[in-house]
Amino acid sequence: MSISVLHIITTIDLGGAEKQLLTLASCQREKGYHVEVIYLKGKSLLAQDFLDQGIIINNTYSAMSFFKQILKMRRRRFDRQIIVHAHLPRAELLSAITLKTKSFIVTRHNSEPFFPKAPTWISRALSRYVLNRAFASVSISKAVADYLNMTRELSSSNYNQVIYYGIKDISIKHIKKTKDLANVFQVGTVSRLVPQKNIPLLLTALKNIDSAGTPRVHLSIVGSGPLSEELETLSIQLGIEKSVSWLGQTKDTLSFFRSLDVFVLTSDYEGFGLVMLEAMTQGVPVIARRLSAIPEVLGEDHPGLIDSNRPEDIADKIRDFLTDIRMFENCLDYQSNRLREFPISQSQASHEDLYLKLLKHNQEGHSVFIKSQNQGKTLG
Repeated sequence: MSISVLHIITTIDLGGAEKQLLTLASCQREKGYHVEVIYLKGKSLLAQDFLDQGIIINNTYSAMSFFKQILKMRRRRFDRQIIVHAHLPRAELLSAITLKTKSFIVTRHNSEPFFPKAPTWISRALSRYVLNRAFASVSISKAVADYLNMTRELSSSNYNQVIYYGIKDISIKHIKKTKDLANVFQVGTVSRLVPQKNIPLLLTALKNIDSAGTPRVHLSIVGSGPLSEELETLSIQLGIEKSVSWLGQTKDTLSFFRSLDVFVLTSDYEGFGLVMLEAMTQGVPVIARRLSAIPEVLGEDHPGLIDSNRPEDIADKIRDFLTDIRMFENCLDYQSNRLREFPISQSQASHEDLYLKLLKHNQEGHSVFIKSQNQGKTLG
């Protein structure tokens, strides 16, 4: 069966949601789907990557105000055979305002307020409005679904399904080996420079390693954001500025991962944490805090999980990974097996099942969900 899908997303820049949409849409093209992507703002840094995969990019909305985007979307005619799939709050809200009730799907990519800068009651009201109008919603992890249930944004009439992110190649491309202690170890992260990512915790952990003297560590940070200047100032205040490189944004994150001995994620929460899978594919051990979706991705028994937000404990874990070859290799073995849990084919098949339910609903005009499942709960 040929399926046409229109993905509407806020941006197609270098975030995890945008990169995952590229992977999903590429897989859908390989399955013979007709795929179009509308993006609403941003620099469209991934536009050529989408085009290279035979995906239509519609950039006619990107220079418009939200009000004009509403008018333009309302003028567009939608065939009942087209699946509309919205990603990220602005795109979700646009779809909810302009499309018929129960005619589109949304994916929630974050376990955070729908509009973080708005008052809580407004953010939740808008989120409930979107979810009530959507045919179904997808949560990218149980942590995201739990957040929606905790905040009561999901009602008894909402259908929500957990569909994890996926990657195209689940094999490890590059195996990193620990080096002699006389050398400098390369530790890094890929992160937006925003409060959620808690980069100060990582910088303070580096300060603790620097103070101990062994092993010698250099930290590289890929990413940009509003806290950039503040974080660079903090590194100076901590006296570690010579041990930190600020690399800005880059599309070639896989090459960056291959340069590392250890990847560290100190986020306070993650909707999924795609960067962890990307690091794992390059044979780099991952260290991260045991919270939100992180243990869902890494697995509960991952040796790099930390039950602490103390910089001293994170420093100790980094030091252990860099100096204990057995721990290092056990982690790589564990990650090699864990990657098999996240093939993009599995994610695509789950999405296709949901798309077919929407098409059936459009044709028959009634719910296709089992009532006992439809209680504002999530289905894995």
